Amino acid sequence: MEITVLDIQILKALHREVKEVSNLIAEMTTPYKALQQATKWLDQQEACQLLNISKRTLQTYRAKGILGATQINRKTYFRLSEVELIMQGERPLKKQKK
Repeated sequence: MEITVLDIQILKALHREVKEVSNLIAEMTTPYKALQQATKWLDQQEACQLLNISKRTLQTYRAKGILGATQINRKTYFRLSEVELIMQGERPLKKQKK
């Protein structure tokens, strides 16, 4: 077993630097926290469970423009607010014929 001994001054300096980096990260992400909290995102499984539909039906809703989606890498996300509109019946599931 190997034991490493650090001088207390080096340890305090390291602690200060880590704290500074933590403060910088908090400062940089502050403007985005409100946006993140304002928009709740659901993945496919969560959206299907709330709407009580299959993944294929959810894909059909996306293709027809009934439900918007955002894709990050290979994962698809849906806004909770849009899913709630469909659940409340405020969004038509079929396009109206003229």
